[in-house]
Amino acid sequence: LNGPLHGGANQKVISTLEEIKSVDNVKSWYKKLRAENGKVMGFGHRVYKAYDPRARILEPLAKLLANDKPQMQEMYNIAKSIEAEVMEDMGKEKKIFPNVDFYSGIVYKSLGIEPEYYTPIFAVSRISGWTAHVVEYLKKNRIFRPRAIYVGEYLNEFIPMEERK
Repeated sequence: LNGPLHGGANQKVISTLEEIKSVDNVKSWYKKLRAENGKVMGFGHRVYKAYDPRARILEPLAKLLANDKPQMQEMYNIAKSIEAEVMEDMGKEKKIFPNVDFYSGIVYKSLGIEPEYYTPIFAVSRISGWTAHVVEYLKKNRIFRPRAIYVGEYLNEFIPMEERK
């Protein structure tokens, strides 16, 4: 869970949607991004070379949650417009499709969750999978040996990103 590509991509998606401001700006934004060889956050996946099944679930939920909030509805419409641009440009040929991060940020924001909590939510959602792996290892009577050891500080108070040094 490190950086904008793993765990922080949905935050970047939200900031991008806010930066674009209007569906009318999507085509010019996308054209400029492609000219600069930029990456569209929330698209592509190392495993899924088709539409991410999690994004298929989150997209209608994002639409539903955004329906009664004009700002969120505009954000959702911008996202759909970006999706259309990317799919037309790179979807079938390069197999670049929306991933879980593309719509999860809209869902979280519609629920009133602040962006700095998106990555911790992502981590918490992984805990059940990690726990399942531990149970598998225990059933096979093999010791679970993590490949990394945490060497940071413990029991730190949460400080919002904009207040950090």
